[in-house]
Amino acid sequence: MTRAVAGLRQAMRLARRELRGGLRGFGVFLTCLFLGVFAISGVGSFAESAKSGLLADAGALLGGDLEVQLVHRELDPQQQAFLAARGALSHVSTLRTMAATLDGAERTLVELKAVDDAYPLYGALVAEPPLTSPLGEGDALVDAALLERLALSVDDALRVGDALLTVRGVLAAEPDRAMRAFNLGPRLLVGHEALAATGLLQPGSLVSHAYRLRLPDRETVDALRAEIRAAYPEAGWRLRSWREAAPRVRFFLDRMNLNLTLIALCALLVGGLGVSGAVRGYLDGKREHIATMKCLGAPAGTIFTAYLLQILFLGALGASAGLACGAALPWIVATLTAGRMPIPLQPQLHPGVLLSAALYGLLIALAFSLKALGVAGRVPPAVLFRGYADGAGPGPGRKVLAAVALAALALAVFAVLTSTDRRLALWFILGAGACFALFRAAAAGVVRFARRLPRPTDPSLRLGLANIHRRGSPAASALFSLGLGLTALVTVTLVQANLDDRVRQSLPAEAPAYFFLDIQNNQAEAFAAAAQALPGVVRLDRHPTLRGRITRIGGVPVEEAVIDQEVRWAVRGDRYLSYAAKQPEGTEIVAGRWWPEDYAGPPRISLTADLARGFGLEIGDTLSVNVLGREVTAEIANLREVDWSTLQLDFAILFAPGTLENAPQTHIAALHVTPEHAAAAWRTLTGRFPNVSAISTGEVLANVARTLERLGTAFRGMAALALLTGFLVLAGAVSADQHRRIHDAVIFKVCGATRRAILAAFAAEFAILGLTAGLLATFAGSLAAFGIVKGLMKSDFALHPGASATAVALGVALTLLLGLLGTWKALGHKPAGYLRAE
Repeated sequence: MTRAVAGLRQAMRLARRELRGGLRGFGVFLTCLFLGVFAISGVGSFAESAKSGLLADAGALLGGDLEVQLVHRELDPQQQAFLAARGALSHVSTLRTMAATLDGAERTLVELKAVDDAYPLYGALVAEPPLTSPLGEGDALVDAALLERLALSVDDALRVGDALLTVRGVLAAEPDRAMRAFNLGPRLLVGHEALAATGLLQPGSLVSHAYRLRLPDRETVDALRAEIRAAYPEAGWRLRSWREAAPRVRFFLDRMNLNLTLIALCALLVGGLGVSGAVRGYLDGKREHIATMKCLGAPAGTIFTAYLLQILFLGALGASAGLACGAALPWIVATLTAGRMPIPLQPQLHPGVLLSAALYGLLIALAFSLKALGVAGRVPPAVLFRGYADGAGPGPGRKVLAAVALAALALAVFAVLTSTDRRLALWFILGAGACFALFRAAAAGVVRFARRLPRPTDPSLRLGLANIHRRGSPAASALFSLGLGLTALVTVTLVQANLDDRVRQSLPAEAPAYFFLDIQNNQAEAFAAAAQALPGVVRLDRHPTLRGRITRIGGVPVEEAVIDQEVRWAVRGDRYLSYAAKQPEGTEIVAGRWWPEDYAGPPRISLTADLARGFGLEIGDTLSVNVLGREVTAEIANLREVDWSTLQLDFAILFAPGTLENAPQTHIAALHVTPEHAAAAWRTLTGRFPNVSAISTGEVLANVARTLERLGTAFRGMAALALLTGFLVLAGAVSADQHRRIHDAVIFKVCGATRRAILAAFAAEFAILGLTAGLLATFAGSLAAFGIVKGLMKSDFALHPGASATAVALGVALTLLLGLLGTWKALGHKPAGYLRAE
């Protein structure tokens, strides 16, 4: 025990003395750890701060402590009285419609919201100029975008349906408008009297009604929800509590956190190569120093411990800087955005996130430095006499290799346990392990292959080839580091290129130009005749439509059913429904049969194949849908394959005749018109049918592109971080063995080689290694990018050979530049200075 304590003290003294020389040689080490830890702690801190803001502002996001939501219909007086007796009640109605200037020359789609005097129950409605009194029958607040589109100003008038409205102010903030990333039109906010005056509230009109309650004690919300369900079991409404205020936003944040954390972990793993290269290069420069200490009686354990303490100290230094910057990221974002974030952000410290990032940094530092430390601890004293010719020297030893394996296993287990999607994290770990194994095997294979190749006649090429397979050559480790660094570059480059493809996605060739909603039953035939009479019209698809909510899947309530994550969108709210006697044109039936045109029997439906897979349903199973308060249970008659990317008018659920015909309903239409006649068709149809909402497909796709562009900003920031780390690894891979190359260059120069010949020999070596690593990296990086884009993002994948070739060329060029630059600087000095040290 006394000997162990004495050895530790001696190791600490040696480490302190070594650190007095400064941090030279550890720049890549510190930067790689800093970037990786900063990425993980920054992503986690931002996501947790956003979720904290959502929870703290949950009442405002929902608009109350409990929300009762219906489509097409309002609560009856008895139901309203039941709710009003439990707390403060507010009624909000929303629908999409058209707003126009008084002369009708300009019109645009708006998201109309009608509120009562009790609105908002939480938060504050902010307008400019400030609203000093409740909205009257002819008053409206609007988004600034609406004024721009209609060329209006505050106090100007506009027309919505049958009503004339005066713009009282511009909306600056709505407390219950949680996520404003994607909207079909600007907001138009009015009172319920104004909505009634528009004449838009017709039977079957697509209007959503939300009744919000503010409770004396919000913690009693679950008990109240159970009481409401017991009192009105067949009401057919949707109940949401403040705990579910923004499930989609929280789901998005969780997925963003997971995806960006995996990218950050990728940056940290790649940075581990920089750590390994930096430690190996530093310790190689200390070989003679270590051999001298051994000649003087220093135990191998003391030497190993001394340098391990240095690595841990420097690792703590880099990781602490990364943690500090990552923890500060939410405050930085909140300050820079100044409240413009679409979600509430509540910056605060998150110890769990910071502890996880610190552990990641520690495990990376150990996993990638222990081997080099083990090799350094076993440097034989004979190095002082054999010098550089000793070559590679002994390995790290079994104990050190076992410690490296244990650190790597701990890193993998920790990554899986802390992930919100363990299956995805496991695939990530397996992919990273496969890349490591691939390039380790490739490095060994290239060395053996270079040894067996015939000697080229060109001296520079012959010397460069010999440098790869000679004893003690760093080619294997350089190719390993270079290959993994280039793989990261190719992966990130291809994922970013495919994201850009989605942003630039063009309108599908067969997509309709416009969708028209809320066509009343008594307008359907007149609308169809008017549309088909317009010049340039190619086709008009029209279907009756209602809104319904899936309540049971195979007889199991939705809340208890096992649903694939990819189709959970279908049960989060109301869905469009329709019915048809004939099989729609272009419909591909993949299971079951279409019903006869004169079918008259129990309810049957046609379901899309993706929903059936996600729900675990087959032909003959049942699906229950609540339509206007009535639950309809229908048997699945057939499954259809639908390509939603074509934007054709289709429905996830189609009913057979005999079930929905007598329910209040409207029609939806898709108009295919030539581009040169599209604007005229828009003006004609929206002018003749002012209650009908028209949606431009081109504007929707442009809005989607803008949304993807904003969502891609965070990914591009993380991608840039991974790219920077990859380039640092390339620098570290070269600098780790730079002293050997400088020594070789000096010997060649003394033997009469010209500077040009020496540089050509090293250039040939780097070119061979770079080309090999580049080809393997292109394959591995493309495979990884395919898995991310196709498997994770569920998007089409394109290879983009130009982008991956550019990334590889840049990586190889940087490697050549860094390697030859150091050699060039050495050749600028007289050989005597180097030889004198031998």
